Amino acid sequence: DSAAIPFGTAVEYAKEAQKKTNVSPAFLLAIITQESNLGTNTGSCYLTNTNTGAGVSSKSGKIYNNLMRGSSVSVFLDITNSLGIDPYKTLVSCPIGNSGYGGAMGPAQFIATTWMGIKAKLEATLGVSNPDPWEPRHAFMASAIFLAELGAGNNNYSSQIKAACKYYGTGGSTCSYGRS
Repeated sequence: DSAAIPFGTAVEYAKEAQKKTNVSPAFLLAIITQESNLGTNTGSCYLTNTNTGAGVSSKSGKIYNNLMRGSSVSVFLDITNSLGIDPYKTLVSCPIGNSGYGGAMGPAQFIATTWMGIKAKLEATLGVSNPDPWEPRHAFMASAIFLAELGAGNNNYSSQIKAACKYYGTGGSTCSYGRS
């Protein structure tokens, strides 16, 4: 786990993101809080097998055969390689339950393939050449860009809850994640 993003800093990142995406700072703060408690819980699993996507909990030693979906592994390796970090020593989220996958990265908890899908927009928006999902400012802007693509820039309850459900991966017009 990592250090919390100071609340004042998080608010500044959320306001900066609103200027570029029209996503409400309060909504963006709620999403990042839900995802990682403002960066204090960015994951507790390590990738151990790049062929299968298996991993292990850094806390309990529990082995997860479903840490990362196969298509995400190579993209995760590309991201960590481009940032010069060790993929085997980089914490990501553990799977919740036995049927899903983990592997989400950083304060905004992006799956590697989703991160790569918005990377070019993030580079253009922030003016950086290699954004980092573990860097709080990058994570906030990436989350806002993604939420705007999912319809949250309308800043009304129904569009925000739909965007939250899609962000979490459940879709639909309502879900427990979106309501919380």
